[in-house]
Amino acid sequence: MCSWAQAPSEKKTIWKNMQLNGYVKNLTIVAVPPNSSTATSSQWLTDNLIHNRFNYKWFINKNFTFEAAMRNRLFFGEIHKLNYTLNPFYEEQMDKDVSWLDLTTVWAADTSYMLHTTFDRMNFQATFGKLEVKLGRQRVNWGTSLVWNPNDIFNAYSLFDFDYEERPGTDAAAIKYYTSSSAEAEIVFAPSDSIEGTTSAIKYKFNKKGYDIQAFAGWQKRFWVVGGGWAGEIKGAGFRGELTQFVPAYSYMAFNPQLVATIDFDYTFKNSLNLSASYLYNSEGLDTKNGNYGAFFVNRELSAQLLSPTMHSIYAGAGYQFAPMFYGNFFSILNPSDLSFFVGPTAMITVSNNFEVLLTAQFFSGTPNTAYGDYGSQYYLRFKWNF
Repeated sequence: MCSWAQAPSEKKTIWKNMQLNGYVKNLTIVAVPPNSSTATSSQWLTDNLIHNRFNYKWFINKNFTFEAAMRNRLFFGEIHKLNYTLNPFYEEQMDKDVSWLDLTTVWAADTSYMLHTTFDRMNFQATFGKLEVKLGRQRVNWGTSLVWNPNDIFNAYSLFDFDYEERPGTDAAAIKYYTSSSAEAEIVFAPSDSIEGTTSAIKYKFNKKGYDIQAFAGWQKRFWVVGGGWAGEIKGAGFRGELTQFVPAYSYMAFNPQLVATIDFDYTFKNSLNLSASYLYNSEGLDTKNGNYGAFFVNRELSAQLLSPTMHSIYAGAGYQFAPMFYGNFFSILNPSDLSFFVGPTAMITVSNNFEVLLTAQFFSGTPNTAYGDYGSQYYLRFKWNF
């Protein structure tokens, strides 16, 4: 006979090796269409998102760790209703997992709401001295720059998705070996249903004269890739950069070799004022005063090749701690080819150790058929409770 009962001391020992935390967020959205003759509607739309996250870790012993994290989201409002009504594949698209394993579910949906769950972390990690092995859904963080990450070939993210601080993960097997206290070699393989759809690469990272430098080579979904990056400082200012070359592996592919590169600087003054600047180059991006920028993303998943549809992007940002409980920041992106731009101001109020209020907006401006001219603006109010 098997008994599940345990003494209080045994329960304490088990829970002592586990961590569970997370948050609940409520995000209210107001979307305002662009003020132009090409806008299909002048109607303002509202939407709401209730977002719950759990982060769980089990330190099994000194060598093994299990990690799982899930997002539970409830969408409702006019934007959801519009997406559900106009796009017959909307529910199917939301139910599709972006990685190899199916860890995403739409529990229920209609024109009124959608209840959605996904696991973006679920992995085992084994550590034996200088060797680390991690299997499962994980964040493969190869980026070194602050704004754009061309080296992030496994799990790219959108700069405009401010509500996803943890950033996406991918199903992968990662092996890392520390060759010294300041150098490491890592090989990562992300499976797919086909060989063409896999991503795999080997990276070597080391420190030289205060700079973290990395180089890698591999394969990303029908493209050969080679790249590198660095992170260091010049007289107290952060100095970082990345570049990745993508080369089509098959002659039938209607793509040219593509170089995506970025460089950025940031500096924090003694009064907490932080200034940052960045530049992104995409050799396959558009460099015209007007064009079909939306076609750049058609039938293509978000990746390090699709960080921006423009050939040139210029970023400037600033942040300041106005008071112990009040922080504000601001960043903008300019497409110098057509002079369209994006502006994103944010104010965050920390009410207590586990409760905060965020107010932000995303303004897109430009003439019709420019990079940022056809999106209007969005306003967001978010309440977040951490536990």
